[in-house]
Amino acid sequence: MGGRGGPPRPAAPLRPVLALVPVLAVLAAGAAEARATSESQPPGASAMGTGTPPSPSGTAFEETRLHVFTLDYPHVQIPFEITLWILLASLAKIGFHLYHKLPSIVPESCLLILVGLLLGGIIFGAEEKSPPVMNSDVFFLYLLPPIVLDAGYFMPTRLFFENFGTIFWYAVVGTLWNAIGIGISLYGICQISAFGLTDITLLQNLLFGSLISAVDPVAVLAVFENIHVNEQLYILVFGESLLNDAITVVLYNLFKSFCQMRTIKVIDIFAGIANFFIVGIGGVLIGILLGFVAAFTTRFTHKIRVIEPLFVFLYSYLSYITAEMFHLSGIMAITACAMTMNKYVEENVSQKSYTTIKYFMKMLSSVSETLIFIFMGVSTVGKNHEWNWAFVSFTLLFCLIWRALGVFVLTQIINVFRTIPLTFKDQFIIAYGGLRGAICFSLVFLLPPAVFPRKKLFITAVIVVIFFTVFIQGITIRPLVEFLDVKRSNKKQPAVSEEIYNRFFDHVKTGIEDVCGHWGHNFWRDKFKKFDNKYLRRLLIRENQPKSSIVSLYKKLEIKHAIEMAESGMISKVPSSVSLSEYHEGKIKPLSPTEMENMREILTKNLYQIRHRTMSYNRHSLAADANEKQAKEILIRRRHSLRESLRKTNSLSRERPWVTAVTLSWMQLPQCSI
Repeated sequence: MGGRGGPPRPAAPLRPVLALVPVLAVLAAGAAEARATSESQPPGASAMGTGTPPSPSGTAFEETRLHVFTLDYPHVQIPFEITLWILLASLAKIGFHLYHKLPSIVPESCLLILVGLLLGGIIFGAEEKSPPVMNSDVFFLYLLPPIVLDAGYFMPTRLFFENFGTIFWYAVVGTLWNAIGIGISLYGICQISAFGLTDITLLQNLLFGSLISAVDPVAVLAVFENIHVNEQLYILVFGESLLNDAITVVLYNLFKSFCQMRTIKVIDIFAGIANFFIVGIGGVLIGILLGFVAAFTTRFTHKIRVIEPLFVFLYSYLSYITAEMFHLSGIMAITACAMTMNKYVEENVSQKSYTTIKYFMKMLSSVSETLIFIFMGVSTVGKNHEWNWAFVSFTLLFCLIWRALGVFVLTQIINVFRTIPLTFKDQFIIAYGGLRGAICFSLVFLLPPAVFPRKKLFITAVIVVIFFTVFIQGITIRPLVEFLDVKRSNKKQPAVSEEIYNRFFDHVKTGIEDVCGHWGHNFWRDKFKKFDNKYLRRLLIRENQPKSSIVSLYKKLEIKHAIEMAESGMISKVPSSVSLSEYHEGKIKPLSPTEMENMREILTKNLYQIRHRTMSYNRHSLAADANEKQAKEILIRRRHSLRESLRKTNSLSRERPWVTAVTLSWMQLPQCSI
């Protein structure tokens, strides 16, 4: 069937063979080129017949054979060891909680440090060298942020801001008091030549006093959550441990820079004072800004719910590393970001996303805390110590004395401005709860040995203070709380009536402050709520629904009570004679399907919000979602009962239309604005 004058076309069976001719030609050319390459190589260089390609440097690669089983540990060494450490930490945590009486006697942090000491001793005995020391960058960039994020996200914000003045007073003035007092006292001890400490200068003692004054939030969380003190006492100690990070880091960097200078000018002192405020305020601003960005981002995630938890962790960690990049307080930044996201992001994400955030956040914080205490124990064993009885003993003594004096003196001043003053028992627990931990442990390892020749002595003193506060004070604080009969936390959740009365008294106190012309925290809280409802919530929250007032909450409760009475049969479906006498035909319209659907949505949202409670904060255990299951079960039953009642109403309307109309008018639910 070929064209006229052209060559005849091949038969159909030969076409596949002819189609392979170009491919075979290419393969033949490649084989010839390979043979030419192998002939140009030295003998023995081509064992497989195809030759070994030359390296860029001109030398042939070493030939490798196919192995049945190979071991390449250096290729996976880092992730493999990280996985083993996390697995070890998790198994240690499981073993700690197997005996239920052990957590009530010994804090979990003490046993984890003991596990680390055991591992460090094994490593030191097997290799005859110091075990790996916890890297400060690993601690500050990877292990600390999850713990602070979890604490800030679930922090009781109302208690924090109501006691913010006292927390700020303890954190700023108290840290300066301890740092300067400990530094000057140790400098006086170093002037005694019999102790052999005359080579330690005043600035070095002030630097050591600044880092040893850091109350560690990790240690405070690990101990105070187990003894269940009252919420006010807990928020004072924990809030102080969060805020004094900014003070500690500023003083540490300031004295460290002064130690490296040959001459200190007046402008350097003023620069240090300015940096003192910029570090804390800058970290807070960065955290709030990224918290707003996170809320605005989650406003548009209603069609892709899967990535909602990702934004919470990304923006919070971004706030931390951004603050660290500008040498600001990363802890202040991530705390402010977490508190901002908790207020706005939670209303944009779904319930499943919120549950994922809770579980994943608590898992990360628990694993990070366990690794920190184990690494502290591992890093303790080694040859990086220098013992001096005078310096170590007086360091521990001065830490206890200046902490107690600072709390008692500062409390006498702040009690003048507090509505409810702090008692002597509260002051004693606050002073006794000044636990040191991983922050000062990591800061002392950052000291340059060239500038601080007695660095090993500082490391030894820090470890002794940490072990004393965590072991001795951490173990004995529970018996002291019970002996002093300190008020414990109330695990019982407040009833709805208590919430109504608390909100009512908030409005009353705000009105009294407004009338008296006193701008207290109630006045400013009311102003912020108005600004929040007018601007921020409209911008950051998907559905602009203002927070319900007392009247709307009362209407919701009335709706709930009416439906419960109707379901239980306490309301008769037969209208009374009074309602029949007041009945006028034609004024009542039956509810349309759209109105019924809107009513169901209103009931679903409002009744769920009534049952929603802010559970008490616990980092190691999650409260059971009994309220959520109960709310869902109640809503399902109510929807079913509403459908049944509508069916019965429709069936009765065919027999007695006037009774049906009156029943609908009498059972009509009041409308409320959400």
